[in-house]
Amino acid sequence: MPKRKRKFKFPISFVAGCVLLGLIGILVIGAPLFTPYDPLEQHVLERLEKPAMAHPLGTDRFGRDVLSRTLHGGQTTLVSTILALGAALLIGLLVGLVAGMFHGTIIDILLMRLIDVLLAFPFMVLVMVIAALFGTSYIHLLIAVVSVWWVSFARLTRSVVLYAKSETAFAAAQVLGAKNEVIILRELFPKALSPVLILATFELGSLILAISALSFLGLGAQPPTPEWGSMLADGRDHFLQAPYILLGPTLFIILTVLAFNLIGEGLRDRLDPYEITRL
Repeated sequence: MPKRKRKFKFPISFVAGCVLLGLIGILVIGAPLFTPYDPLEQHVLERLEKPAMAHPLGTDRFGRDVLSRTLHGGQTTLVSTILALGAALLIGLLVGLVAGMFHGTIIDILLMRLIDVLLAFPFMVLVMVIAALFGTSYIHLLIAVVSVWWVSFARLTRSVVLYAKSETAFAAAQVLGAKNEVIILRELFPKALSPVLILATFELGSLILAISALSFLGLGAQPPTPEWGSMLADGRDHFLQAPYILLGPTLFIILTVLAFNLIGEGLRDRLDPYEITRL
């Protein structure tokens, strides 16, 4: 009898995304090993040098090695993105579980109206308001991002909870007299976790783009801190003279977003039981 071919547990998109993200992670985490230059050290005599063996991506207007700043800047961008996503995910899960569990009550109505207000409020305006009140810094940028980004997780979690409440397991738990918090933790939370995590992988790419764009506008990381968005802003004045100084951060942003999207596609195909994230 011919042997049956083994099926891949995860789609090829997931594997490709993990490989690509792994390579980016190795380069970013091991930045001191791959680049011998200090990302903050200036060499005025070497400003705007073209790519060469000494500087594979050239130097910026202050003579700083672009490759070194790109890899070290990845640490700032990726760590802040993951922290912001983690906080937004936690808030969104909590709000969605509570709203779904108490569907139709005053709690659900108030939480959903809050979500509607945040969806209607322009994200960029909120960031500018926070920057005007507290000043421009990376911490204030992350606070502004988290204060809006949890909404999508809350809405998805609530949808999954409402779907799960129609199943017999939920009815059985209520008949047996289980407390609301026990039902939330044991019945609803596990079912909401998979689709929310799938959405989170897609949101990571969007978050990187949002944080980089806001830093590009001067609302995030401040010079001389290396960060992908701020590096693009720093090099835009010399784009026609030395376009290669934008290559590093641009390439890493594109590849990182692509990696997270590939991972999200693979996880969605493999783990999403309700297919809610396809809507």
